[in-house]
Amino acid sequence: MGDEELKQLIASNAKAIEALATSITELKQEWHRDRRGIYELLARLTRSQADFYETQSDFYRRFDEIDARQARMLEILDRYLPPNSDR
Repeated sequence: MGDEELKQLIASNAKAIEALATSITELKQEWHRDRRGIYELLARLTRSQADFYETQSDFYRRFDEIDARQARMLEILDRYLPPNSDR
């Protein structure tokens, strides 16, 4: 192998190494973007779950209020209606 062939081989290897380094850098950047996207998705999911649980809590609170009102109305009806009347 002559000097010229050796120089060409070295240049070729240098280009291949540079291409691999560029590829690795691009893949690393893509990985960081994907990771950031996953974290953003998880944050949105967490907010959605919190909103759901808040809505569910409000729903059950309103049921409790309805039960309390119904009990209060029954107390009022018991007070003003004769005991033998049908409801």
